[in-house]
Parts: sequence; structure tokens; C-alpha cells
Amino acid sequence: MIISTKAIVLKTILYGDSSLISRVFTEKNGKISVMAKGAWRPKNTTGPMLEPMNHISIQYYHKKSRQIQVLKDAHLVQQFFNIRSDLNKIILGQAIVEILDKSTPEENPLPVLYRLGWRILERMNASNVNYWVLFSFYLYQLSLRLGFMPNLKTCYKCQSLLNKALIDDKAGELICPNCNLYGKLFLNDNSLNFLKNLENMHLDEIENQMYSSLEILNAVNFLEVFTYFHLEGMDRVRSISMMKKLIKQ
Repeated sequence: MIISTKAIVLKTILYGDSSLISRVFTEKNGKISVMAKGAWRPKNTTGPMLEPMNHISIQYYHKKSRQIQVLKDAHLVQQFFNIRSDLNKIILGQAIVEILDKSTPEENPLPVLYRLGWRILERMNASNVNYWVLFSFYLYQLSLRLGFMPNLKTCYKCQSLLNKALIDDKAGELICPNCNLYGKLFLNDNSLNFLKNLENMHLDEIENQMYSSLEILNAVNFLEVFTYFHLEGMDRVRSISMMKKLIKQ
């Protein structure tokens, strides 16, 4: 059976002399692996299309009995040149696709996550955009769609209302100053409000968010810790270490 669908390229490795195996997140069937036979042969244009972060349209031969499907054809939908010309955006773009790869099961149709992935990359490809706000929006919405909503209202220990908080990196939750034992990163009321707004924020409204860089980065730090504790596979996302280095700059 031939299946036609759009997809985000998550990871690609060389197979043999000229073939490729790619993991892609498809609109119709979620994450799958496909083999592109002879993708790097002369006159074959498939190879460059299977670069991670590319948004493509594919046709593949689907057979339930095999784990790696055979690619029939691929066409480019979006390549995101502006992301690839900025080192910071490259690191965050790679983190976006790697997180999507590691945190989702094979062949589980999740069209909302497909849309979230390509729309985030599309917005990050814009020339003037706060990519940290985009990345925090992505982490929050991904957690939400996978069934985990951060508790931003009360301390996870004493249940008191939070108007400022610390991140307990032993539990991946927010804790009030009175209960603080392990918390290191401080979130003021603006950081908490920013996190709360992420649930209902629309991607087209992101440029209108008025928060300081420190407040946004502290929110990103919390979401990284939260997803590490709650999303399966986050401990295997290698690009997170590169992302953390960016935050410290």
C-alpha cells in the first residue's frame, strides 16, 4: 500500500554506500522510519530533502510486517533557510526535532504534534523572532499534548499559592521559598505569568509578549526540568546540553 503524507524529518543516517534511513514525523501515521534507496546517487535529489528539520511531502510503501518502510518519493515543502544561517536557531531547531523524536512512540498518529512541530520551525525561521519564547511555547504545548500539565499555581509540597517560586530539580516541580530545599532557579511573578500564558498563547501573538530575557530563560529552565522528569525519552536528548550552554551565555 502506498501512503502519501507530509512529514518533518527528525533524523537521518547513511545506510550502505548511497542509501539513507530517516525517521520522520508524519501527519497521518506519526513517527515512522523510511529507507531511501540510492538517495545519494548522482542525479537523485532525495538526499538533501532528508536533512533534519526539513518539512517534506512523501510517498512510501507501507507494510505492517516491517519496521522500516520503503520511500517511493519525496518533495520539499519548507527548508527553513533562516534557521540554518543562525547557530542559536540551529541548536534550538535540532532540539525541537530531537525532542519530538525521543518523546513519541512509533506509528502513533498525533497530527496535533506534527502541526506543532512544523509551525514552530516555520515561526523560528522568521528573521525577527524571540526564539526562546518559541522554544518555551513548544516545550509547554508538547507536554500538554502528551498529557502532562505543569502545576504553576501552588507549591507541590505545601500547596500554598505561588506568586514567586523556585525549581526543585529533584522533583521537576515548582516549590515556594518557605519549602525550598533543593531549588536553585528563581521564578518571579512575571516568569510565572509568562508560563501561565503559554497554555492559551497563539503562535501569531508571540512577538507581543513583553517579558525580560531573564524571566523567559528562567521559564525555559523550568520547562526543561519539568519535561525531563515527565516525558519519556528526554534523558536521551543530546541537544539539550547545547541548549543549556546557550542559556548561560
